[in-house]
Amino acid sequence: MSIRSPAAFVTASAPGKVILVGEHAINRGQPALSVSIGLYARCRVAPLKTHQFRLHSGKERATVGHEDLTALRQWVERQRAAEAYSEIQALAARDYFAPAKYILALMLEHGLPTGLSIAWASEIPTSSGLGSGGAAFTALVAAAGALLPEPPRLEQCAAWAHCGDIIAHGGIASALDTQTSLLGGVLRVTSHGLAQHVPAAPGLALIVGNTGVIAATSAVNGRVRRWLSEAPDSRMAYFQTIGTLARLALPLLEAGAWQPLGHLLNLNQLILEKIGVSCPEIDQLIAAALGAGACGAKLSGSGGGGIIIALVLPEQRQDVAAAIAAAGGSALMPAINVPGVTIQKQPSSLRRINQ
Repeated sequence: MSIRSPAAFVTASAPGKVILVGEHAINRGQPALSVSIGLYARCRVAPLKTHQFRLHSGKERATVGHEDLTALRQWVERQRAAEAYSEIQALAARDYFAPAKYILALMLEHGLPTGLSIAWASEIPTSSGLGSGGAAFTALVAAAGALLPEPPRLEQCAAWAHCGDIIAHGGIASALDTQTSLLGGVLRVTSHGLAQHVPAAPGLALIVGNTGVIAATSAVNGRVRRWLSEAPDSRMAYFQTIGTLARLALPLLEAGAWQPLGHLLNLNQLILEKIGVSCPEIDQLIAAALGAGACGAKLSGSGGGGIIIALVLPEQRQDVAAAIAAAGGSALMPAINVPGVTIQKQPSSLRRINQ
């Protein structure tokens, strides 16, 4: 991988994601299966002559200096060491750019220029389960990494992007979102090392249904932690069962056995309901999708709102999408299994970061 660039500015585009099987269980030592989707966050990074970082995303703007970034990093690491997750959650709530600042503070140790203009634009709905934050952090790492004296290794890029999600999600987050955005494709993700690409038969087709209900990932994750802590010996079995479903799904994905795979998605959803991360709007869209003939359907992401995914046969796409819309959701049909993050340096052409 080589992303070093002398260009005046660099733009990186990173895809979103959905989770086929495994949310919440991956934070507890179980595997998960994810797939990249063709909705993108983009980050444009350009050097400045001043020793400032100017950050811009939508209506949000901030200017921060090298010393401020260093102080934030030190504070975050003290809170993480003390497992003071509520403090990190509060930081993310009051400082929109806190995750990006933490990433930049980490990259400063590797020669990142101390003056940069950084701007984001995204077509991924926020707080929906589509990995909008993870894609934004991955795009930042890819674009800023092109300005380092030495090209960062893929594993280093993955670690930096993951740190952004850790802050955004209140101190604990899996690397699923950022690694799916970084690597692209259909992936088996675990809590250790880089995700692995897994074979998927042609014809894998998903409909995304957005409930429009916004639920903060950090808050949902906190509820799950409290639920598990009330009876850890018995309730951990639910997360272990989700891990079993992820393992059973692998040969079905490879074989294109969509109906049996859909049954596993349904079982995953039942467990997520038991854990307490579904909601009436999610249940309503799932019922509509299954009623229209989907092979299976479940929430995707942390839950509490956000999106569902429906596994369909290609000829069912329109019927399932119409049923989701009729049930009050917004139906999306993005491309799936798309490549991971790409960078574009002016005036060079587009290429993949993980070549």
